[in-house]
Amino acid sequence: AALGRSSRYRHLRTIVAEGNDTLLKPLTWQGDMGLGPVRDGEATFLRLDDVPGWAGIPDIDEAGPTVVAAYFRIYGPATPDRVHDWFGKGLGAKRQAITRWLDQLDEQCEQVTIDGDRVLALREDLDDLRTTPASTAVRLLPGRDPWVMAPGSADTRVVPPARREAVSRSANLVVSRGVVAGTWTLRGERLDIAWFKESRRVARTALDQDATALAKLLDRPLNVAMTVA
Repeated sequence: AALGRSSRYRHLRTIVAEGNDTLLKPLTWQGDMGLGPVRDGEATFLRLDDVPGWAGIPDIDEAGPTVVAAYFRIYGPATPDRVHDWFGKGLGAKRQAITRWLDQLDEQCEQVTIDGDRVLALREDLDDLRTTPASTAVRLLPGRDPWVMAPGSADTRVVPPARREAVSRSANLVVSRGVVAGTWTLRGERLDIAWFKESRRVARTALDQDATALAKLLDRPLNVAMTVA
């Protein structure tokens, strides 16, 4: 609406309405803007050159090892192939550059075995990974949420193979104990949850808690309706 009121930027209104891939993502990648504070439940953007201390986008070989280390910390442990998929196929980084960044992190990473697979983790995170109890949480995530997409839909520890299609087509996902366990949709004040039949028993208390959190975020009551899919 604001763009429509400006003769200078009116031509961008249709482009923005088509989705963020066309305009907003390139502008953030170029360092022209970033996320601002949420206002009335809506995302805002700001010019990065107005942010005190903003020094511009760092050189790619300076930033590369930093963001790969951040990937391991947030979404790891992970195989080198998965890192290549995320930064290469997903973000367009060149394979040689990703390999170079992994090599630069060699002393910071350690190989560990998970379910027979050799994966990499940051050494300083290993104690926490080994001592942190497995999560029992249930979360209602939007489609293509990075908590699922960053490990990858091919990771059978996160996405059951029979349900990979639902994840790939951007369905809203229910994650239980770290594993995709269902999908969800909103129809007015009704929250429909399709629980996968092969998943463990429904953690109804935890599910209701996250449904309550979603209702609060949306500022409207939600009635949960569940089916087994």
